[in-house]
Amino acid sequence: MKWLWRLLFTIVLTLAIAVVGVFIAGRMSLPEYQGTVALRGLENTVRIVRDRFAVPHIRSQNRADSLFALGYVHAQDRLWQMEMQRRIGQGRLSEIAGESTVSTDVFLRTLGVYRVAERTVERLDTETRALLDAYVAGINAFLQNRDGLLPPEFLITGIEPEPWRPADTLVWLKMMAWNLSGNWANEARRAALATRLSPEQIRDLWPDYPSDGPTAIRSLASAMPADFWSDLAKLDPFPQGPGTGSNNWVVSGSRSATGKPLLANDPHLGLQTPAIWYFAAMDDGTDATIGATLPGVPFVVLGRNRHIAWGFTNTFPDTQDLYIEQVNPDDPTQYRTEDGWATFETVQEVIRVSGGDDVPITVRKTRHGPVMSDVTERLSGIAPDGHVVAFRWHVLDDDEFSVRAGLNTHTARNWRDFREAMRDFTGAQQNMVYADVAGNIGFIAAGKVPVRVDQSDWQGMLPVKGWEPEAVRVGYIPYDALPQTFNPAKGYVITANNRIVGDDYPWFITNEWAAPYRAQRITDLLEARSIHSIESFKSIQADQVSLFVRQMKPLMTAIAPEREGLRTVVADLKLWDGDMDADRTEPTIFVAWYLELVRQLIVDETGEQIDQVFGFRPTFVHNVLTDRNGASRWCDDVATEGVESCTLITMRALDLAMAGLEMRHGSDRADWRWGDIHRAISPHNPFGRVDPLKQVFDVSVPVGGGSFTVNVAHGRPTSPEGPMTTGHAASLRALYNLDNLDASLYMHSTGQSGHLLSPHYDDFAERWRQVDYIPMSLRAEDIEPGAIGTLVMQPLR
Repeated sequence: MKWLWRLLFTIVLTLAIAVVGVFIAGRMSLPEYQGTVALRGLENTVRIVRDRFAVPHIRSQNRADSLFALGYVHAQDRLWQMEMQRRIGQGRLSEIAGESTVSTDVFLRTLGVYRVAERTVERLDTETRALLDAYVAGINAFLQNRDGLLPPEFLITGIEPEPWRPADTLVWLKMMAWNLSGNWANEARRAALATRLSPEQIRDLWPDYPSDGPTAIRSLASAMPADFWSDLAKLDPFPQGPGTGSNNWVVSGSRSATGKPLLANDPHLGLQTPAIWYFAAMDDGTDATIGATLPGVPFVVLGRNRHIAWGFTNTFPDTQDLYIEQVNPDDPTQYRTEDGWATFETVQEVIRVSGGDDVPITVRKTRHGPVMSDVTERLSGIAPDGHVVAFRWHVLDDDEFSVRAGLNTHTARNWRDFREAMRDFTGAQQNMVYADVAGNIGFIAAGKVPVRVDQSDWQGMLPVKGWEPEAVRVGYIPYDALPQTFNPAKGYVITANNRIVGDDYPWFITNEWAAPYRAQRITDLLEARSIHSIESFKSIQADQVSLFVRQMKPLMTAIAPEREGLRTVVADLKLWDGDMDADRTEPTIFVAWYLELVRQLIVDETGEQIDQVFGFRPTFVHNVLTDRNGASRWCDDVATEGVESCTLITMRALDLAMAGLEMRHGSDRADWRWGDIHRAISPHNPFGRVDPLKQVFDVSVPVGGGSFTVNVAHGRPTSPEGPMTTGHAASLRALYNLDNLDASLYMHSTGQSGHLLSPHYDDFAERWRQVDYIPMSLRAEDIEPGAIGTLVMQPLR
């Protein structure tokens, strides 16, 4: 038996040596934060101090050198993230992942975002191009001068990073705009359901449709079959679920303990590892800025300089349209316009596939945009003969210069400067709140919003026929006519994706404003006291009371179940105040019950298309339970002969929800803690989809809150990880004190490093969960103590 023990010992020793070797090799790929490096492309010496949280503070003598250094530190800490981002924009994922991502690449190549980015680079003004080139040179300086191994993801996939190009930066700005848009998919969903549901039912499911609008929605069922629209809506490889959004608010000095403004911002985006944001500071001796940057992008997106602070939320404007185009039956290279036949533009693309054959595709474009019905053979096959669907979005134009807007915030010193800088912000429209050290506050919803020939209330709700004159766009809302205010009399501005304009606003923005629960709760908390401080702002950002629960709970608990156990559940929920605390079980029971109620209300009417509309849909459910405009008709199960009441459906939903919870989590309700079930999962790209790698690379923490709380944690009803996990939450929290900007605070969701073996890979996660912060200071006395390294970059002559 000694030989067996020797064999086992040899195997264990070999594995141990291998593990140690991998660990040592991995550690060797960690970037150097200390020392001196000589690099071509710099004009003068740059000093980079990484504070105790690994935030780089860049000190230079000119702006170009600051951006060079920003590119360098982005590449040091987030190289794999940047690699994935540009490959997404380029449609080159299949070179890594093989055949599993070919459909995604085909979609992205058809969309053509990278082709547009390349054209936009050539149209940049000289100053913007020079600053962008300096940033790109910094990234490439790291790639050319790095020592040691690449981060683990490169070793696992065998990818070697190519030199960075200016278009790689611009394409990610466009993909961020894509993530903040997406109303085209709702158009497709409505079109699919219009073949099955009545116009009144469509209005019930999308109740933000204007109450004074027409009584019927123009049906396009005869133009395309339901399956076509349903499949089209599923094409988006990066869908954003309903209910996502962001918060920001600003108060004037009249409502602040310091006599100067306070500003808060927490953008709600898809969680990921590493976080979407990377904190950095730049000081060139004349101007300085600090805040949240996007790796691959050369400016602080959300943050402050020495004079002003700003924060964004998404306006969710209707900027995307689907056009049914008619193909010339005598010439398939042409499509119909109101003035006759026009010729398709075509582009040839080749997708390289790891382990497989190249996939050539032909992209067709109309005057409106790319033909998205060409993306899959199935779509092409089920579209009626002689028809295709094109996609229109202004971000696919090559005069979208949001990069210039971002760069100009660095030097803005007042409202006029900031407002002028935002003229160039033409991506996804954002609600921008502003404050300055002089005591001013402001708001502008900057971005391009299309103006259509058709001004009816149904505009943007459904696809249109591309050859009809009413389908034409005639321009955009003038910049000076966008919603905006400066030093409002009430002393504050709040946005939470809610409606930002009144009925008297003359321009159309969207029919799909977010439900007002978060906006109302922030308003209530702001008005609850006359004077605010950073501490009161912290408590607002941490607030987990759900006005959604408080509105729905009385309607849902107005039942008398026959089973004693269910009666106890209802009695307990009646006493609950709607606080979505991680340690409570009531949120688990309520959300499970509510989601089952939504399912019971819509499954019989929508059938196999339920996935097109399943979600929280709070206004719809409230209208059903209060029988607004006869909406209680949804309670009847159309698959049965009888007529079911809302009371019966609500009780059935509770019974099914409790059974489901017991099946998944056991019969002991003490095991139903909201935080344990409602975990915030930040998946790694792409290893978050690979077992067992996701257990190593993903970051996951228990959280409270819900889809409609200020401290948001939006549930994912169709998630494979579980219907109560969250993948959308406050990706960033920031609080700005305009009396002393160096007393401002911020936090993001994972850590500064994207390197798995770095101690800063996930060191923010627990602080983020607890709604804690780190200092956002430019002062040396706040940066130097505990700093983890100082890197001196010198020009190589």
